[in-house]
Amino acid sequence: MDPTLFTGNYPGEISTEQGYPTYNPESLPPDFEYTQELIEKLTEARGTVGKLAGIGQMVYESRMLLLGPFIRREAVFSSRIEGTYATVSAVYAHEAGEEDAIEGTTRHEAAEVFNYVKATQQGLNRIGESEITAELLKELHEILMSDVRGGEKNPGEFRPDQRAIGSRDPREARFVPPASHRVTYEMEELIEYIQNGPKFDPLIDISLIHYQFETIHPFTDGNGRMGRLIITLLMDKWGLLPDPFLYLSSYFNQYRDEYVDRLFNVNSKGEWEEWMSFFLDGVIDQSKEVFIRSKELLELRDKYREDYQGRRSETLLTIIYELFKNPVITITQAEDRADVGYQAARSAIYELEDDGVLTEVTGKDRYKVYHASDIIGVIEKPIEDLVDDVDEEFEKYQSPSDLNGQASIEDFS
Repeated sequence: MDPTLFTGNYPGEISTEQGYPTYNPESLPPDFEYTQELIEKLTEARGTVGKLAGIGQMVYESRMLLLGPFIRREAVFSSRIEGTYATVSAVYAHEAGEEDAIEGTTRHEAAEVFNYVKATQQGLNRIGESEITAELLKELHEILMSDVRGGEKNPGEFRPDQRAIGSRDPREARFVPPASHRVTYEMEELIEYIQNGPKFDPLIDISLIHYQFETIHPFTDGNGRMGRLIITLLMDKWGLLPDPFLYLSSYFNQYRDEYVDRLFNVNSKGEWEEWMSFFLDGVIDQSKEVFIRSKELLELRDKYREDYQGRRSETLLTIIYELFKNPVITITQAEDRADVGYQAARSAIYELEDDGVLTEVTGKDRYKVYHASDIIGVIEKPIEDLVDDVDEEFEKYQSPSDLNGQASIEDFS
């Protein structure tokens, strides 16, 4: 790490450990200015989040209709930033135990991404009854790193040695976080700041906490994913949305170089306002995108409901409803999900295949695996493939009531 790159009022101290410089961040909160531009951007961000919250209130009785897809989408893109290139459909296939249906990625990568899903679900379950603590973060880190690449690198424990970012050699690295003997102290201060609740607007505080965690870099591996998971946990813990629908990793992945540079420029130049502005841009962008994807899922649900209610087949309706939870299915799984016999399940699957709702993806005569392509497409496709103009589409819907009520299995009956 080159100490000469750290100029002006940078929020830390450079010390020498074992012959090379390391960076020790100052405690939160920092001294920054609420510029007019930042205030305007924060106002816009809170407005888009508020509009997104309306969807969560509408589908409360069927949270998994939206929660499941977006948690998995976040897992894919948070992992992609770190070089793991699984797809949403591959993660669903791994989850369904149908690894043979995974294309364009390895089973190992799908398993790695699914660990992120499990860590997210566990974290969201836990914070409803407890504070965010060092012990909770270690527990989630162990889930994240279990039986995958990096699983030998002290899962569930703070790092025992030095890390470096940009090179394995700390002398050549772009950034060197605090020495390992400082990690527990640094994390204790960060956890205390989190537990005291937001000092500023919650979105501002979450951006500060994400920066601080990434700067401390407390684990041997998986710090980026854990730092982005903390964003999810805090948005839920601090009640920004009725349910955790908003995730930022897709935006961070799209602007990965700027994401990394903005964090580093806080370290090296104290550019807090620029980092917070970038973070809020991500909130605005992803609030709109998630709103549109949610709208598309709800409209697809309504289309299926209209198409199949008249057929009077409880099996068909149940399977369609279950496809929104996991859009990868086999005939055997359809038996279990619909609680019917093999013949009834097969008949329903074949009917949905004939109608274009399901697509067989293995090309095999036996052990066939089916994808609900339209559902996966809404989750996985670039937003530009769903709508021509994101801002225009977002502004069409002025209130949650524009989006047709709540979803439950009764909607398909």
